[in-house]
Amino acid sequence: MSQNQRSSKGRPYRIGLVGAGNVSRMHLEGMSRHPDKVDIHAVFDLNEQNLAEKSEKYGIKHTFSSFDEFIRRSDVDAVVVCTPSHVRETVLYPLLDAGLPIFCEKPISEDYGTAHAIAEYAARRGVPIAVNQNFRRYFTFSLAKELLDRGALTQPIQLMQTVTGSRRSEGWRSERERFVMSVMSNHWFDGYRYMLGDEPESVYCEGIKSKNGQDRAVSVVLRFGKGTVVSLNESFISWHDTQSALLDCANGGLVLGYKQLEHIGALGERTLHDNPFDKPAATFHLLYDLLESAAEGRRPETAIEDNLKSIRVMEAAYRSLNTNTAVKVEDIV
Repeated sequence: MSQNQRSSKGRPYRIGLVGAGNVSRMHLEGMSRHPDKVDIHAVFDLNEQNLAEKSEKYGIKHTFSSFDEFIRRSDVDAVVVCTPSHVRETVLYPLLDAGLPIFCEKPISEDYGTAHAIAEYAARRGVPIAVNQNFRRYFTFSLAKELLDRGALTQPIQLMQTVTGSRRSEGWRSERERFVMSVMSNHWFDGYRYMLGDEPESVYCEGIKSKNGQDRAVSVVLRFGKGTVVSLNESFISWHDTQSALLDCANGGLVLGYKQLEHIGALGERTLHDNPFDKPAATFHLLYDLLESAAEGRRPETAIEDNLKSIRVMEAAYRSLNTNTAVKVEDIV
C-alpha cells in the first residue's frame, strides 16, 4: 500500500489513470461526480491526443507519456488501469512493485493462467487489486441479490438470458481471438455468481466463430452447485437488438434489466424496482470500495481473488467451445 494512502475522512484520494482511451471516459465521468472523495490527479497514455483531451475535459493537472515517469512522479494513492487486456501485465507488475492499489478494467486477463499469475504476484506483494465488474450494479444483479437474500423467492431454479445485437469492434479488439465471452459474457458470468451466491460446477458452450477463430455468437449452459441452471445466448452478429433475463424461482420470479427489476410474486403480483446506478456510478462504487478497503485493511468486493472465479468460468466456456464437450470448472487450473 502506498504511504500516501489515507481515509476519505481526510483529503480526497489522489487517483492516477493508466490508459486514456475510450473506456476511460466511464471511469473519469464517475470520478468527476465525487470531487470530495477523489482527485483525478494524474494520467498516463502513449497517445498525446488522448492525454490532451482527457486532461483538458477533466482538469487533470499532471500528464505523463512515460510510464516510468508516471510511477516515479505522479504521487498518487491508487491507480485505475484502462489499458487493453492483452498488455495488462506490462503495467500491473510495475504498479504492484510500487505498492499502488489497483482498480483494473475487466477482464484483468483474457485467460485464466495469466490472471492467476497476476493474483499470486499481488498476494506476494501484499497489494490489493479490484476488477471493474460494474454490471453487478449497472445491470440489476444487486437488486436481484437483495430479493433473493430475503428468502421469499426461495430456491432459484433457472435463469434464461438472451443478449443480441451487432458489434463491429475496431482496433486491438478486432485482432483478438477471444471476443464475445471476453468482452461481455464474463460480465454475465460474474453477475450470476454474485447474484446467486453460488459457483458453477460445469459449463457447456456451443458457438459461431469467424474464419480467424474469433467467437462471434455463443450459447452457454452453466450448472451451479446448488442446482440452478443458467442458459446464456449472446451474439455480436445478430440483426436483432434483444436483452432479456428471466429468473424462475420456487416461489416467484424476476425479470432483470438495466434500468428496472420486475419482481413477480407467487400470486402473480408484479412490483418494479428502479436501478439507482448508471454505468459511471456503478464503476465508481467499486473503485471507492477498493480505496476504502485498502485504508481499512479488508478485501474489496471485486478483489482479484474473487474475480479469478469468474475468469475461471470464462476459461471453462472457451475450453468447452473448442472441444465440444462439457467442462468441469474445477478442471481449469
